[in-house]
Amino acid sequence: MPLNSILMSYKENCKVEGELITRFKIARLYFLNQKTQKEIAAHIDCHYNTIGNIIKRCYFYASNESLYYLKTNEKIPKEKLDLFNFLRSNSRRPKSNQRCLAGEQESLILDKHHQLNYGPKRLFKHLKRQNYDTENIYTLAKIKGVYKRNKLKTKKIRTSNGERRPLYNYDQIGAFEYLQYDTKEIADRHSLPEEIYQKFKFNQELPKYQWTITDAKTKTRFLAWSYELNSFFGFKFLEFVIIWLRAHNIRVKINTQVDGGSEFCSGSERKFKDWNEKLSKYNSYIYDTQGIKWKQNLIERTHRTDDEEFYCPRGEFIQTKNDFLVEGQYWIIYQNHRSNDGIGLRGLSPKEKLEQLGIYNTEQICNFPCFILEDFFQPFQLFFNVLKSQNVLTPYLKDLSMQWTIQKKQLTHILKILILTRKNLEVLSWNIGNDLQMRYISLTNTRSENLTKNNGK
Repeated sequence: MPLNSILMSYKENCKVEGELITRFKIARLYFLNQKTQKEIAAHIDCHYNTIGNIIKRCYFYASNESLYYLKTNEKIPKEKLDLFNFLRSNSRRPKSNQRCLAGEQESLILDKHHQLNYGPKRLFKHLKRQNYDTENIYTLAKIKGVYKRNKLKTKKIRTSNGERRPLYNYDQIGAFEYLQYDTKEIADRHSLPEEIYQKFKFNQELPKYQWTITDAKTKTRFLAWSYELNSFFGFKFLEFVIIWLRAHNIRVKINTQVDGGSEFCSGSERKFKDWNEKLSKYNSYIYDTQGIKWKQNLIERTHRTDDEEFYCPRGEFIQTKNDFLVEGQYWIIYQNHRSNDGIGLRGLSPKEKLEQLGIYNTEQICNFPCFILEDFFQPFQLFFNVLKSQNVLTPYLKDLSMQWTIQKKQLTHILKILILTRKNLEVLSWNIGNDLQMRYISLTNTRSENLTKNNGK
């Protein structure tokens, strides 16, 4: 084999023909053509020690068959190339690195990614909420390293041309200017484990439905629960949230988007007109999605968060109604204080976003009370929504005599409650009066004794 069998320099030839073939040609020049190390090094523009290291490997590791091919011009079959693997360079990859995850820690990241399909930033926040050591072990840089080494990518659903279509112009709208309103059935087989599903499905003490109102700008959420769905609760909860915002000095016009569910207006223009007339005194307006489901994507995505981060992990600790109210209150506060990667938030929590927008009483707004609608609005429902007609839009009675009879019974029941309440207040005031009278007598006696002592002195 002549020297011109290698036309380029050593490094360039390794890039073109590969490291193994280049080193094999160098070894054959030495063993077959009897070229010296310096001659070979000068021809391929490398150091002669590089040639010496290749020759040493041939002496130490080459088998008889390998030496046969090195000392002859016989062409090597492809299946015989493994005989010269000793000419390959050893991997320079470090055996261990304290700055990267390995073993069980890396397996945890891989399993979490397979189960949740999260990106590195979201997985880091997830591990932090699960009380993993994210300051020393599962840092964001180490998690990114695992993603890079294993070439992990999240599966995303995109449009055909790849562009994003935001529902609102988030740079121009203000806080609580646009709300989305929806309901959710808690017992969902597609989202909950079997035990938790059975609990919420058949435990009569636990509520069955969740009512959610979400702000488009800051992702602040207001939640309530109920045992049944009807338009009376739909209007009253919306009215309660609007009053809550007005009481905390939110003065913008509030536009609320709903779907065509029976718990709202059922797509009826007459009922929308009726609701908007009642809401106009709060400078608020409600409108429908007109059957376009993707317009509710913002609030529909929160239902999945409720299942994954509230009902699934905390459902086993909920046994009674009181347990549910306690867990629900914690969930409302936590949701409004957790970081969010929505459009315009960039990792800020709803509370932090409100503060960034210049709203000073953010803590009071975000700490929305947890309640069940039947407990709060049931007395109003019993008095005003006496009998449901066949039309869901008309909760009135056609028979006025029957209407008066039922209202008379309800008024009697309410008067009894008021009388009992008045008696309890009288007893309470009598006890308070006696207590104050005894305190006044003891104070008078003390003062008279002090005056007597002073006069004696």
